[in-house]
Amino acid sequence: MRTNHVLLLLLTLSFLISCNSNNFEEHQIGDNLIDETSEVVLIDTLTIKSSTVILDSLVTSRFKKAILGSCKDEFLGDVKTEYYGVLDYSDGFSKPTKEVDNVTVKVPIEFDSLVFMAYPNREYFGDTLQVQRLLINRLTEDIELPDNEYSFYSHSKFDYAETPLLDSQFFLMPVKQSQYDDVIDSHGKVNEGTNGVIDYYGKYYGDGIYIKMNSEEAVSLGKKIVELVNTESDTVTQVKQWQKFIKGIVIRPGDNNTVMWQAPIDENKLRLRLYYHETDYSDAGKQKYHDFPIVSTDNEQKRLSFTNYSSDRSTTPQQLDRLIEQENELNSYQTDNLTFIQGGIGLYTKINIPYIENLKTLGLTGGILSAELQIYPKDDSYDDELFPLPKNNLILYNTKEDNKFRSVLPGPNNAPLSFAFVRNPQNKDESYYLADLTSYVNNVLVNGDDYDDAILIGFQREAVGDTYDRLIIEDEPNSDFRIKLKVTYVIQR
Repeated sequence: MRTNHVLLLLLTLSFLISCNSNNFEEHQIGDNLIDETSEVVLIDTLTIKSSTVILDSLVTSRFKKAILGSCKDEFLGDVKTEYYGVLDYSDGFSKPTKEVDNVTVKVPIEFDSLVFMAYPNREYFGDTLQVQRLLINRLTEDIELPDNEYSFYSHSKFDYAETPLLDSQFFLMPVKQSQYDDVIDSHGKVNEGTNGVIDYYGKYYGDGIYIKMNSEEAVSLGKKIVELVNTESDTVTQVKQWQKFIKGIVIRPGDNNTVMWQAPIDENKLRLRLYYHETDYSDAGKQKYHDFPIVSTDNEQKRLSFTNYSSDRSTTPQQLDRLIEQENELNSYQTDNLTFIQGGIGLYTKINIPYIENLKTLGLTGGILSAELQIYPKDDSYDDELFPLPKNNLILYNTKEDNKFRSVLPGPNNAPLSFAFVRNPQNKDESYYLADLTSYVNNVLVNGDDYDDAILIGFQREAVGDTYDRLIIEDEPNSDFRIKLKVTYVIQR
């Protein structure tokens, strides 16, 4: 159980009286301005109003990793992704050649297998002990940006074939991704019932996920590509013809998956690999391969690969399905005194400090020594293994009533202001996030304007589509673990 904090000083203020002081000064810690006639007080009773907002749209293309999978979240509902990608053409797939008696001859090839390969990183959400289902479908529609658009968004999607190229099951193993030890017996043979996992390739190409695509559609596609190579078709030697032949693929989760996971796409780490062998001459029968990596952009730097996010929030206790448009918001008193931050879906916490100007009513002259914003994760909303706290920085943005981004709050050296995580090793539930709002509060008081701004808290706007991190924030009004602004104020009398 959480323990109560001992406050240095409780100062009861009436912030309902509006007053301006022309003698307000900005004080910096370390200035020799504090003498025996000054009084330093700590105030953490400022009224803070909190709510949750959702972005209308967020960019999910041109990132260097694929967001895959789905999970069921007690607080945020069911979240899943579909990753749309194009298969890189590179330099094409030409018929191999050999030098025979000083003559260059072209060698026919035969199809062996088509394999899906991925190298997940160790960042994931959910239960990896459960079997995960993976589906890959071939697109029936070109991946093209709409007119006057330069990116794809979380709601973007394209049509795909009903029958998948791959429909298989596997265990996600965050530390060692290869299934080699589990499905290969002592004689080097694949055990029965492995759902198409081919770990034979793992011992050659490192730890990863290797799944043989055994469906009729996948075998037919592989054989067709080999046929085009043997006939030296333009389809496999000219990029525009290749793009007409295979428009792309979509990687999807099963309905009962329990994990969101990430697979880098740089350095060709997410790909389809076609295994084949030559039929004549010295290399006849030797297995070789050609890779078709999924890439984030084409040669014209168009953003062609992206993540589609979907979220069913209808079952959430706080009825978060009421969040539909960015201009609307749910106040924390409507959501069990909680606010929410979520990547991919685009949930942000919004705070207002409606009576902040009235700090100027303290004493004849005074100034802010420090102002620190504290937010506490709900104590039963995270878990180091299944639902860890965010690894990405939480950034603070200026906003107004319409909930649109105005500007990022500046931090040291004009870098975006972000939260630091303050861990309490003795009582984990008393850990919190802390942001230094000293400059922000001083600017409000020095300018002397009526304060009608607000602050949006969440992941960096440009990268919110590249993460599924989330944070559930407490804001129980009568709790020591509410959202609070702790202001250290010097009063000169």
